[in-house]
Amino acid sequence: MHQFLVDQDSIQRAYLRHWNFSNPEYITTLLQIAGNVEEGRDEYLAALNTAESVQEYDVTPIHDRSFYVYIRESAQGFASRLRALLTDTDLLIVPPIEYGTHGEMLFEVAGEQDALQSLVANLPDHLSVSVNRLSEYDAYRESQVTALTDRQEEVLDVAREHGYYEIPRQTSVREIADELGCSKSTAANHLRKTEARLVALYEDRSAKK
Repeated sequence: MHQFLVDQDSIQRAYLRHWNFSNPEYITTLLQIAGNVEEGRDEYLAALNTAESVQEYDVTPIHDRSFYVYIRESAQGFASRLRALLTDTDLLIVPPIEYGTHGEMLFEVAGEQDALQSLVANLPDHLSVSVNRLSEYDAYRESQVTALTDRQEEVLDVAREHGYYEIPRQTSVREIADELGCSKSTAANHLRKTEARLVALYEDRSAKK
C-alpha cells in the first residue's frame, strides 16, 4: 500500500493514526487517507483488496478530501516487523505515522536519546534513517509530520519568488518547472501536494481552536 502511494497522484498522503498490537494473530490499525478522494478512493480500495495480509477493513468518509480506513491485518511480513519496531523499545511513538509519496515514513518519538540511538542501530541494513530534530517534547507544537519536505519547500520558495501566488499570477507552472529542472507535470504534482499539506496544517490548527 505504501508503494501504491508512490505510484499514483490522487492519494497524496496516508496517516497511521492509531494501532493495536495486543492480539498475536493480527494487528488492527486506523489510517486517514487524504487527497483527491473522488478520483483516488476506489483505486486505493482496489489496491487494498489485493493485499494478502488484509483480513477485513471498513471505510468511514470524512469529507471530500479524506477518509478513514479501519484495517485488521494478519501479523506477518511488514506488519510483524512494524509490531516489533513499535513494541520492542522504551521509546514512545507519537501518532500519527505518515507514509510519504517518496517511500518514506515520518514520525516522532519521545524518550531517551540512548534508546533512540539503539533503535536506529538495530534497524535492518536496507533501511536508512534521517533524524530531523532533537528537542524537548512539546505536545502543543505542530508535529514534524505536518512539515513540508525539503523538495516541497524548494518548490514553494520558487513559486513564491516568481509570483505564482500573486494576483494576477506572475508566472506559470512551466516556468516553475524550468527553474526546478523538472517536467511540467512533476512541478504541478509537487505544487498540489505542497498546497494539500498546507491546507491540512490549517485544518489541524482550526480544529484545536
